Amino acid sequence: MIPRAIQLLWLMGMVVLLTCCSGGHNQSPPQAQIIKLWVGPNEAEESFWKVAVAQWNASGQGLQVSFTTIPTSGNSEETVLSALVAQTEPDVSTNIFSGFAMQLADLKQLEPLSSMPGYADLIERRHMAKLIGSWQINGTVYAIPFYSNPALIWWRADILAKYANQKIPRTYEDVYQLSRRYAAAEHRYGFQVLAGRGWEDRWFDFIALYYAASNGRAYIENDKATYDNADGLKVAAFIDRMYEQGWTAADFDAGDPLVSGMAAGAVHGPWDLGTFQRMYPETMKNIVIGPIISDAEPEAHTATFSDSKGIVIFRSSRVKKEAFAFISWVLGDEHLNLLWLQKTGMMPARDDLLRNPEFADFFNTHPAARVYATYVDVAFPPALNENTIDIQKVMTQELLGPLVFRTKTPQAALDDAASQTDRILRLRQ
Repeated sequence: MIPRAIQLLWLMGMVVLLTCCSGGHNQSPPQAQIIKLWVGPNEAEESFWKVAVAQWNASGQGLQVSFTTIPTSGNSEETVLSALVAQTEPDVSTNIFSGFAMQLADLKQLEPLSSMPGYADLIERRHMAKLIGSWQINGTVYAIPFYSNPALIWWRADILAKYANQKIPRTYEDVYQLSRRYAAAEHRYGFQVLAGRGWEDRWFDFIALYYAASNGRAYIENDKATYDNADGLKVAAFIDRMYEQGWTAADFDAGDPLVSGMAAGAVHGPWDLGTFQRMYPETMKNIVIGPIISDAEPEAHTATFSDSKGIVIFRSSRVKKEAFAFISWVLGDEHLNLLWLQKTGMMPARDDLLRNPEFADFFNTHPAARVYATYVDVAFPPALNENTIDIQKVMTQELLGPLVFRTKTPQAALDDAASQTDRILRLRQ
């Protein structure tokens, strides 16, 4: 694997080389200025932006906006980096997670949004003061979170009625008891522990569980792993016991284990509410939603992971102020925030969702979404680190893998993963 320092030098060198060869970044014949916008590559988000952009363009409040989904068939991050090298990046892009924002900021490719006129007013209008702190990079904000989706656990209510006295599991012991009874009676599993084998799946298993156990403590700080502590050990021990007892599986094959009943519980985000309602309406009738499990007090409002993505302005843009005016309009407009909820099911990144009358009807008629809204204030984004992908690949290889296949003790797996993470971070400095 190429050291991070070399990757950064390569990318910056390519940008400089292409800039010199073309006589300047994004030089082109004079033409009418527009704001070019990239958005998340899915139908739900695209349907929102069609309405929002049309309203902005019709309002006459600023430059016209032209948008397209991020042109990728796989990894959005690779597409953005390739566009920067080819000098084909837009003015504005959504779908930027916090670690990638830090990588782009380190590459000097992002405009500091917290320095833009009207920034403080936007944060106040959108009630984001509590949430924005997790996106600050050395006191500067380069990406403003557009949405914040807490990871929570869905449970089959019919299974809980038979094997857990209708009680939603909240603690490790609750899950152990349910798993023991369900496995003995039906030879199935209590909980889907492993979210998947990709690096991004760690957000929905170990990291979500770690945030719940540690009350949202960072797992990477000052370029060092911090999850090799008592809270990390609790999570590793829980995972170890689930696999030791055969109460979960390494692979649930195709399909969701909640639909088949192969597992009584699994982690899901709010974007799955609409999908399940359309595809598995009978299963959805039996779904109840609870917190990420921990050893906290039964009624504690436990922390969790937030699948949160932000919006950025690239430094190469010639319409930065105009682009920020558009961003501020979209983020600050409560009607558009409600439209986002209706179109995508994802939570706008604001801490007044349950207090603001604009959203009252939506949450009154969507009780499952309301549960997610109650956790937005305790949902934490990924670590602010440009090496997110490598950090989470190490978690997969050195921590989750050995626990799943029982080749290491929880303490040894935790120590090895943290040590390997620290080694990588030292090499990338």
